[in-house]
Amino acid sequence: MSTTNAAEAAALASIAEAEQVIDRLHAANDPLLEEHLYEAWLRKGEALAQLGRHAERVALCDALIAHADAAPAGRALWIAQAFNAKGLAWRALGKANSEIGAYEEVERRFGDATTPEVRTWVAHAAFQRAVVAGSLGGAFAKVDMVRNCEDIARRYANDAPEATREIVARARIWRGELLSDLNYPAESREAFDAVWRDLAYAPEPSVAARVGHSRINQAMVLAEAGQRVEEAIPMLGEVLAAYAGDPREALREVHARAGFLRADMLDDAGEYALALAACDDVLAAHLADELPGVALRACRAMALKTHVLYRLDRDDEVPALRSALIARFGHHTGADIEELTAEVMCRTAYDAEEPEDVLPVCDAFDARFGESTLLPVRRWVARAGMARGQALRDIDRSEDAAAVYEAVHARFGRHTGETDAALLLTATRGAMAAASVLRGAGRNDEAIALYEAAASGVDASASQALREEAVHARLQIMALRNEPAAVQAPMLNALAADFGRDAVPELRRQVVDALYSQAHELREAEAFEEAIAAYDRLLALTADESDAQVLQIVASALLNKGYLLLKLVDRPAEALVVYDEIVARFRNITSESMRDTLSKAAASRQTCLVTLDRLSGADFGGDFPDLPVDKLDEIRETISRGYELGEAGKQREGIELTDQVLAEHIEASHPELRNQCSRALTNKTYMLQQLGQLDRVIACADEMDTRYGEELSMSIQERVALCLGYKSAALDKLGRHEEEQAVYSDIIARWASSDVIDLRRRVARAFYCQGLTHKQAGDTEAALESYARLLGRDGHAKDVTLQLWVAKAMIDQASVLGQQGEQAGRAEVYKTLIARFGSSTDAQLRERVINASEWLADAQGKLGLHEQEYTTIRDTLRRFGTQMPEAQKARLSHRLGPMTLGRFARKLIERVKGIKN
Repeated sequence: MSTTNAAEAAALASIAEAEQVIDRLHAANDPLLEEHLYEAWLRKGEALAQLGRHAERVALCDALIAHADAAPAGRALWIAQAFNAKGLAWRALGKANSEIGAYEEVERRFGDATTPEVRTWVAHAAFQRAVVAGSLGGAFAKVDMVRNCEDIARRYANDAPEATREIVARARIWRGELLSDLNYPAESREAFDAVWRDLAYAPEPSVAARVGHSRINQAMVLAEAGQRVEEAIPMLGEVLAAYAGDPREALREVHARAGFLRADMLDDAGEYALALAACDDVLAAHLADELPGVALRACRAMALKTHVLYRLDRDDEVPALRSALIARFGHHTGADIEELTAEVMCRTAYDAEEPEDVLPVCDAFDARFGESTLLPVRRWVARAGMARGQALRDIDRSEDAAAVYEAVHARFGRHTGETDAALLLTATRGAMAAASVLRGAGRNDEAIALYEAAASGVDASASQALREEAVHARLQIMALRNEPAAVQAPMLNALAADFGRDAVPELRRQVVDALYSQAHELREAEAFEEAIAAYDRLLALTADESDAQVLQIVASALLNKGYLLLKLVDRPAEALVVYDEIVARFRNITSESMRDTLSKAAASRQTCLVTLDRLSGADFGGDFPDLPVDKLDEIRETISRGYELGEAGKQREGIELTDQVLAEHIEASHPELRNQCSRALTNKTYMLQQLGQLDRVIACADEMDTRYGEELSMSIQERVALCLGYKSAALDKLGRHEEEQAVYSDIIARWASSDVIDLRRRVARAFYCQGLTHKQAGDTEAALESYARLLGRDGHAKDVTLQLWVAKAMIDQASVLGQQGEQAGRAEVYKTLIARFGSSTDAQLRERVINASEWLADAQGKLGLHEQEYTTIRDTLRRFGTQMPEAQKARLSHRLGPMTLGRFARKLIERVKGIKN
């Protein structure tokens, strides 16, 4: 039975028992038994409150009061209790005025009482009225309640009952909080300090505990205000000193709470060594304590200690500590401890070094928490399922992994009626993971069904994470169906309607990208009218767009629409409107990629005007002669034929054609002619490189830079950078390395800040080649610096070409470190490379990951880390055995064989020693 169900059953049993007493004693009408009748009445009211039946509790209190009022005098204690209980019931029902009325009735009737027990309930009513009025009222009400609290403290300061003294302490504490709310910080601080001075060592444990908790709360407020180290932590130290070793339950809980919060604050302050010591202090004092509040803080201290150990790079101690936590608290049934234990067990699964080690942890987790009804624990149950699925996937049990992922979705998905956002997200990710596995197995229909389940019911009101999953799922469905763009149009339109104006730019980008791809596919299929309509849908959706990356897609869509209208359907007048829109809409955006788009739009606009016989020189800032479309097409065709000849091995014939264009137009100032000549000169430089005419390569590259190096067009800038790359390669082959390095430095200086992908690739190549040249010259420190600059700039790039340059640089970096005897540093570089690119599907990157894995094992062997060396080789063969060359596979397998035997022998020896000991 769950904790919730057990509590409900206990409350119902209490009500049944109380009703039997009430019925029996009410009928007896014996004054001597009335005390038991009232006790049963109040007990029933408390049980009703536990069940949330607060209106019934109000009626019950009224019945008690009416019965007591009709009885002879001497019933004041029960009436006062009933009014107080009625006030709490009104609070639960949200009826503040009725609650205050109940408390005022106690004060009106019994304010002059002299009996200590009755005075306790009068004080309780006065305090509760101060709480309600002070919480809900404005400044004037708070001021009145400050005075009310002062009156409570004055009237009841000398009362002896512990309950009354606790109320006095609570009133003084509430006065301090009200003063803080009224923005009297000095007076509030003095009020709290006075309570601590006067009552911290009160003989009544409930009073001292109340004051101790108040002091802790005060420390927490100071910490939130940025006074963690200066005041909050020392204040907690006062609490710890005051109650150290006190055996009373209430004060053990105060001490444990203060100890944990002190450790937590030290961790937040970055004082990890002190935080670790503070955790140990809590555990030394309270680890064996079974008092729920104390056990909770001890459990939290153990969990915090694992976090601090990570901070201190003492990761190897964490597994044992987690095991100790699970052993100590795994059978506790308190909700908070169950949640924390579940979290620790789940994180143990996620952090396991080997996928095989995850499964037994998940088995133990499911045995303990699999049927829990506590929401926070159920969240960890779902996450543990995801950990199990990933482990099964890692050991090539894809069928089982898919089944586990599907089970997570089946149990916690939206279709079950689940409403918790965290559970729905995990369930959705379970469906997505199962779909991914099935997709990889070619079971596309099943994958589509799961993607549809993941996306179902997710709209703009869902969390960002759920919306991201839904968009991804819907895009995956379209990719798997692989239907013509026209067929997919309804689904794309629905996607655009749901998420095209999402508040998150990245989601809008994905939607706009999909619309852009649809329009492009329609254009390629020569469905020109449908493509124009698709571009128009994209443009209508993004009319108010402000995100720079989405705007770049919009600009590209406009550019493509203009090209389609101008070149493919011969509607230059409509195309001119499109190009005008590009210039008008994006003229103030200064990014390099947009400048390139504007340059292309301006050139295409010029072509429109030529076609329409309305050319205006003002369009380019000067007067240019007419450039007939036929002439432009002829130039483009000549350059293309020259390039094709070069690719066919007829470089000299290709160069002749490019020279024809250059001879006729190289001095032209017309933007489109300059663009075409830059193409021709780039092709010529490339073909000269293929012919090995290195001096001419250098001369052509220099001419390219001289003529076009200052062009605004990013397309031309990309060609200039490419030609400089050809120049650097020629200088390298000629052994002119100082000049070569100067070219690299020039490329880096000019384009290092560019966000245009082709230019970023040129810069990445320059950094790498610069480092390689330094390395070959023996200047290893300069080489490492170049590699470090490349990694700092592009280390986390998404582009595969950039990733390849990064991987090359990391391999060279590791090689240099190995030559310097830095095997540990070498190993770390390889580990980073493998972690970063291990999942890449690019063949060249995968080759480097495999090689890095072998070289990592070599470094680990040289460091004497033979267990790690074994693991690296084993995992490399498991992961890449079918993808690596046979010679490499045989080499690694040969290394692994003796290590496996040696490892087995060591474990056998250790086991024998353990038996003897």
